[in-house]
Amino acid sequence: MKQYLSILCFFCTFQLSAQTRLTLEQCLNMALEHNKSIAIAQEQVGQAAAQKKVAHSSYLPKVDATAAYLYSYQSISLLSADKFAPVGTLQPDGTLGFTAEQVNNGFTMVDGKPVPLDANGQPFNPKVNPEKVQWKNYAYLPKDAFSLPLHNTVLANIGLTQPLYMGGRIRELNRIADFAQSIAKTQLTAEQTETLYSAEENYWQVVSLTHKVRIADEYKALMSKLEANLEALQEEGMATKNDVLKVKVRTNEVNVSLTKANNGLRLSKMALCRLIGMPLDSDIALEETFEGALPTAVIDSSDVWRNRAELQSLDYLGKIAESKVKIAQAGHLPTLGLKAGYLYANPNPYNGFMPEFAGNFTVAVALQVPIFHWGEHRQTVNVARSERNIAQLKREEASEKIELQYTQARLRIKEAAQRSVSAHKNLEQAEENLRYANMGFEEGMVQVAGVLEAQTAWFSAYSEMIDARIETELSEAYLKKVSGVWTK
Repeated sequence: MKQYLSILCFFCTFQLSAQTRLTLEQCLNMALEHNKSIAIAQEQVGQAAAQKKVAHSSYLPKVDATAAYLYSYQSISLLSADKFAPVGTLQPDGTLGFTAEQVNNGFTMVDGKPVPLDANGQPFNPKVNPEKVQWKNYAYLPKDAFSLPLHNTVLANIGLTQPLYMGGRIRELNRIADFAQSIAKTQLTAEQTETLYSAEENYWQVVSLTHKVRIADEYKALMSKLEANLEALQEEGMATKNDVLKVKVRTNEVNVSLTKANNGLRLSKMALCRLIGMPLDSDIALEETFEGALPTAVIDSSDVWRNRAELQSLDYLGKIAESKVKIAQAGHLPTLGLKAGYLYANPNPYNGFMPEFAGNFTVAVALQVPIFHWGEHRQTVNVARSERNIAQLKREEASEKIELQYTQARLRIKEAAQRSVSAHKNLEQAEENLRYANMGFEEGMVQVAGVLEAQTAWFSAYSEMIDARIETELSEAYLKKVSGVWTK
């Protein structure tokens, strides 16, 4: 049983201490998969696609249904009280007139024509003073007969609306939706490029610190070996205490440097784990692949203008601004639309508002022509044109900046390659110098100070070689980033 527990504990310990080995390719793929900014950009692409469908639906007729119920305590009355309308005779000119039998007024002859008299016996013109006419008969108009009962009103309508001509607005809005979708895709590409660059930058930083920790360990081992030799020589009287103290001081400095390197490595691994979606405390080990030939990135400058996401976005923004100009110009043009519907109502408005259901089908064509709006449309066009000009200027400015970035990236990669070659030569010379210093110390030809100087020079040359080689990798990644061409 104890043997079984021992085996189980060993297996668990092995599992906990096992490192996850990752290549650069794996880190880049994991960064693309777990990056939140990319996920947001992908959602924006889907949003733009949905918005494009919304814009396309503007070409199609829209059908809407509406239903309403209204309860009103009071009815609508067209009369304030019962009315009495005089009963007269319709004249040839369409006005209400009368004969002598229809009024109580007396008459007199004026210029051979009968003229009615008022209550004071004075003649008057009934068209000028109709209130002086004394009618014999009146038609009774009761208030209740002119009331509309709205205690329970039901309305239902289904209608169809179809734009026939909108001055080109719908076509341009659909073009804007297309360009917006393209912009969302270019932004997704830009986020992917930025994520890949950040992941590779963090990857090589971890590789760099891993190597620096390794050479710091080697440096510490050299110092420990030298310290042990000097202590042995001191016991034999062949070395002074001052020589031993010099080595101890340098050993302490190496320990401090090693601690800093280990802390930096831990933080760099945490940063990389955050980018690739792993727990921050994950123990990862990277495939340190920079010991081979120097990278040689060759990217044609024409690819920069064709593939840079920022330039593509600005091109689409310019096209959107052009469409906005056309939409503003459409404000000067007439619009034409078709409206059809079927209304179902109770009370019946087609039969004296009787408490019954009735329906009616309607068709209408509406034409709107702008005539005078105090220069509103002209100024709207000017605003849109200014926006188009701004988009063109931004595109030109971005093009100049990107050309500068591309040139800087090309120079950076050349400088990094030259630095790497020089660093390798310096390391070879430092290793040779350290070998001769160690041989001379063993033969008593070289003092301790000479060995310490050779070891320090070797450590510095090795660190410089690592920095130079990492810089070549990062400069290549930067060139791919600014060129808009990323090949993993």
